[in-house]
Amino acid sequence: MNPLLKPIVDGFKVIVSEAQWVFIKGFRRWEIKQMQKRLAEEYQTLGSSYADCAANNTIFDAKSSENDLTLKQIVFLKEEITHLEKDLSSSREEFVKNRSAKLEKEA
Repeated sequence: MNPLLKPIVDGFKVIVSEAQWVFIKGFRRWEIKQMQKRLAEEYQTLGSSYADCAANNTIFDAKSSENDLTLKQIVFLKEEITHLEKDLSSSREEFVKNRSAKLEKEA
């Protein structure tokens, strides 16, 4: 390959690679937002349950089957969101590292 064209070809490869990353990142961000919406719904369910107990002048029982399931779902969703955000960050580093290695290999 002509040495004058190599930087241009590499530049296009980087642009295509970044476009791929934007797609991956967008999809993963969408997935995280969906989980955050679900988490908000679970908090709302828990709050409604508490409000019902307060309105009926009963004691809120976190160990009841419905409340316990909601609390477990909240914990799970929070952990999953944290995991996905960390994974997104580490994926970016790995993506750039793989791209750099591939470009160096072709050189």
